Amino acid sequence: MDAASPAAGIPLTIRVLEEADVGVIESLEPAGKGFVRAMWARQRAGQSGLLVAWRGAEPIGSGEIAWDGAVPELRNLAVRAPHRGSGAGSALIAAAERAVGVGGSLEIGVGTDNPRAAALYERLGYRPTGARVTTIYFYIDEAGVRQQATEISQMLVKRV
Repeated sequence: MDAASPAAGIPLTIRVLEEADVGVIESLEPAGKGFVRAMWARQRAGQSGLLVAWRGAEPIGSGEIAWDGAVPELRNLAVRAPHRGSGAGSALIAAAERAVGVGGSLEIGVGTDNPRAAALYERLGYRPTGARVTTIYFYIDEAGVRQQATEISQMLVKRV
């Protein structure tokens, strides 16, 4: 982000989703998406934790640490379009690594159609495991329309 942008000088903070954040983040989602409410339910059940990147009072990105597998996995990593390239994605990954702790491992899946993200993860020390995962899911797009997607991801891992 350049010095002339409105967010210049506003520090980036990363913290785990709090109940008071749910309404703020939900207001930025298309109607019916329900992502942040689902993340809050998983977090309360101890299955995951949603890390949220904030610039002041604005949530600009997030990533879910799923604790329910053999190795913690960083999922649903996303940075809102106007903030991509600002370092928020790298900061979310670093926060996830701190949450896992020294000596632990963290997995992350990256779509085979997303070379920009794959390059970032590899720069940060993530290496392919050889595993590929196909996921079919439904989501609500920016226009509020329910869509189906099929994503093929390669899994990467890093010992932190």
